[in-house]
Amino acid sequence: MSEAKEQTPAGIKREQLPKAAQDAITAGKKILELTGEDGRTYYFQKPTVLDMKRFIGTVTKGKTFQAVNDLLFEKALHPTKDQLEAEFEEMPGRMVALNNELQSAIGMNETLSTKKF
Repeated sequence: MSEAKEQTPAGIKREQLPKAAQDAITAGKKILELTGEDGRTYYFQKPTVLDMKRFIGTVTKGKTFQAVNDLLFEKALHPTKDQLEAEFEEMPGRMVALNNELQSAIGMNETLSTKKF
């Protein structure tokens, strides 16, 4: 997956975005555009602190698959949940890739260096 971009991507007019993404931007939501290696584009609302607390809480209960599903489907704008479910049947790894990109967009997968003193 390529790097996630916030709000309207450079060179793209808002009216060129899917209606769900336009509506979310109008409502003041932060939007992420994710593009796969195959050129397929996805639009998600940027996860909030509350979303990530819920995600981590579900993961710590041993329900990682449910946590990933809930996060993706709650934040998906385009394609729709039904379209994503159909796509994941054909390409199940795409679910993991999208989840990783959403987490990266808010710093969860950031690599930090550690120094011991």
